[in-house]
Amino acid sequence: MTTILLAYVPSATSEAALAFAVQEATRRDASLLVLASERAPDPRKARGVTDTRPLDERLAETGLEYELRTVPKRDDPADDILDAIEHDDVILVVLGIRKRTPIGKILLGSTSQRVAIESPVPVVLVKPEGFVAPARF
Repeated sequence: MTTILLAYVPSATSEAALAFAVQEATRRDASLLVLASERAPDPRKARGVTDTRPLDERLAETGLEYELRTVPKRDDPADDILDAIEHDDVILVVLGIRKRTPIGKILLGSTSQRVAIESPVPVVLVKPEGFVAPARF
């Protein structure tokens, strides 16, 4: 069976990505591989997953075949995502994206950007409802 990979950290962006990934897995008759980070890359923006039971229960309710993996915090979460793409039968990656200023992108880098550039499979970047892009200078 083919797999859709979702990178998940509890946040509005990940919730939007989760909804999209479930919809897409259902449409494609694919399984879900959810990588849940133990700690968020930026603790001011989101918290990590300390208890996976609520997420596991939500995934079970979808009726989809899934695997929930908790991954330790690394310097670059893109490494976990790219490793999973390489070792699992992943056909699509789904990532939530958040609003960032142009300066923030330069200083902090971007997991989503790195995955989109380096992934050998298509990557979908999902914005939460009400997302407003930062002003351009």
